Amino acid sequence: MKTLYILPALLLTALWGFSQTTADVVRFSQSTNFGTARSTAMSGAFGALGGDLSTFSTNPAGIGVFRKSEVSITPSLSFSNTKSGNRSASDNSFQIGDLGAVIAFYSPDFDWRGFNFGINYSGMNNFNLKTDQYIANSPTSFSQAIAQQANYDYAADFTPGIMETLASQSNVILMDEATGFYEPVIIGANQWKNIKEDGYQGEYAFTFGTNYKDKLYLGLTIGLQSIYYKSKSVYAETPDQDNPYDLDYFDYLQQLKTTGVGTNVKFGVIYRPIPELRLGAAIHSPTYYSMTDRYYSDMYALYLSPDAEGYYDYLSDPYAYKYDYDMRTPWRALLSVATVLNQKAILSVDYEYIDYASAKLSNGDGHYDFYDSADGPGTNDDIKRYLRSTHNIRIGAEYRYNSLFSLRGGYSCYASPYKHDKNLLKLQTVSAGFGLNFGAFYCDAAYLYKFTKDTTLFYSYLDPEDASFDVISEPIRNKYNNHEARITLGIRF
Repeated sequence: MKTLYILPALLLTALWGFSQTTADVVRFSQSTNFGTARSTAMSGAFGALGGDLSTFSTNPAGIGVFRKSEVSITPSLSFSNTKSGNRSASDNSFQIGDLGAVIAFYSPDFDWRGFNFGINYSGMNNFNLKTDQYIANSPTSFSQAIAQQANYDYAADFTPGIMETLASQSNVILMDEATGFYEPVIIGANQWKNIKEDGYQGEYAFTFGTNYKDKLYLGLTIGLQSIYYKSKSVYAETPDQDNPYDLDYFDYLQQLKTTGVGTNVKFGVIYRPIPELRLGAAIHSPTYYSMTDRYYSDMYALYLSPDAEGYYDYLSDPYAYKYDYDMRTPWRALLSVATVLNQKAILSVDYEYIDYASAKLSNGDGHYDFYDSADGPGTNDDIKRYLRSTHNIRIGAEYRYNSLFSLRGGYSCYASPYKHDKNLLKLQTVSAGFGLNFGAFYCDAAYLYKFTKDTTLFYSYLDPEDASFDVISEPIRNKYNNHEARITLGIRF
């Protein structure tokens, strides 16, 4: 059976049904993990600085910089907005951005001056988002795409797929008894899709580090990550042209819940050749996840006139499944440089390399290996075909006016993970903030603005033999903006 796949320069919103795709791999591999408000205000450019709990998940050597024990909490407020065509949708959420503690044992009388241990939770992703999409007077219909898919399967003597079964049960496609082929109930249509996403991805970092002569800092993190992601979408169509079947509308409901638990290892080093210069490097192993998808869908159609048996509406049997599999996210490397001038000004730059093409799915139910087969393309081969390695940059600055007050700012750019369109899901951030240091107690505040964009399709049927039978929806350009505020409250002892 032919399946939907990512076209060059287009990330498809698949209506054929949720499955494990390259979009899922990107969603759970791409992260702006900024942690505390101080790190957030500097757009996460902390790889060579250390002394901040957020570095446990970026460069573990940062734990060696601590000379005092510390505990802090960072609540986060997020305000997201999606603009799709001329429609907008907003969603607000509250999450814990960072929460942790470090126990520091520092003694200036020895060459190895510190042995520190810390535990920290850091929010990696906030999935809360709403999307409202609309296309008026579309020349094609989802019903038309399903009918084409069903007829191709029928002609090739394949068993009808889930989408064709739902559409047939709900009378979204109708069998022509004379020809033996399915017919769409709509050709031209007005189309809506509403999507509500919720959830988070976070990491519990267990970090150990040491300090040699206040020049060399080493650190090791064992990371335990968790994923909780929910998505509910409703797609609907109404006829906008001739309506020979007297259809009022039909809709298609999909719900997905994905949960996962994974582990990784990180190793980092910071070297301070002179007091004004710090160099950092870190390597992150892939995160090895055990994943579970729970999926539900149904289809419903309402007609203006009853059929021979007096029915106006038709609801398909629900389709639901639970699917277990493993996921390996990409490995990544980090190089950092920072300068500290007169203990007043800081300028820091992080370079990050991520090889998205190294991600992999495995151990699917029924021993499925996610590679190409007679049934269609496999996700692992799609990862190689469509994803690439990326180079990301984070830049941050801080100026300490006095021992009490500091002002901060930053910028970061995360390159697109897709080969065919370097602007697809390219993510940029701008940030600012300030800090108040009262000695044993400190308070930091940060504001972060994220923005990215992509292009999606409602559906796409590509005929394997004749392109004149292709049915592709109009592309929708989406812009995603997120405003985030964080406050860190901490105590040193």
